[in-house]
Amino acid sequence: MALFTDPGVITLDHLLPYEGTLAQLAAAHNINVDTKISLATSEIGERIRLWLLAQCPYEPMWFNPWLNRRLLGLDSVVITPSLERWLCMQSLSKFFAEAYNLQLNTRFQAKRAEYQQEADKSAETVFRAGLGIVFNPLPRPPMPLLSVEAGSLPAQSIYIQTTWVDSKGNESAPSPETGFILGDGSSVTVAILPNSEGAPRAAVGWNVYGSINPGTLTKQNNVPLPIGSTWQMPASGFLYGTSPGTGQQPDYYLPLSRQLQRG
Repeated sequence: MALFTDPGVITLDHLLPYEGTLAQLAAAHNINVDTKISLATSEIGERIRLWLLAQCPYEPMWFNPWLNRRLLGLDSVVITPSLERWLCMQSLSKFFAEAYNLQLNTRFQAKRAEYQQEADKSAETVFRAGLGIVFNPLPRPPMPLLSVEAGSLPAQSIYIQTTWVDSKGNESAPSPETGFILGDGSSVTVAILPNSEGAPRAAVGWNVYGSINPGTLTKQNNVPLPIGSTWQMPASGFLYGTSPGTGQQPDYYLPLSRQLQRG
């Protein structure tokens, strides 16, 4: 599962199963869906931050959880299915609130009320189940860095993703997928970052996933690659390994206080 602070945890694609014509509505009324998602995420993030600070005496993470929670913020919060649904419902509520303000269309007003009601239900579900928390957060890596030089690879399309790995084998959510069309007689080197600086505290290495087709990437290294190292695509082409996962599973769930449920 992705972390709350990972970029792109909620996108238009997450909202389309609930509102199939959302893209057309956004274009017709000049509404920026990404802005509504960002506003909803910030709003929910602030509520979660207050909840977490209120629950600090009961958190099993550190000897002084209040101080560490202040420093860590939302970095250790996992996007569980119930939290993802809350973010989606809140984003849609904000979208239709703006649509109604622009058009004064009662259909949009009803949609806003419907999605706000669903957002409140989803918040209650998160409240009852607890927030998923990880001890050692591994953020989603940025877009992989590809270097192309002369070599022995044939002309082909390639697609690459990367993940961070900790000492227990836990993986981050995969990076955005990057694609490139190689010319004949090329070589490709992949890096997760320009250098070792900026690697997450918990990371001990990284994995690379690749394929000649988008959406079908598989693992290319047998053991985690050292931080700061690069991976070079072999002349034999891509391996058929395992597919990337969705990120870290929660180490524990933290129930939330009812006193801060609203507002």
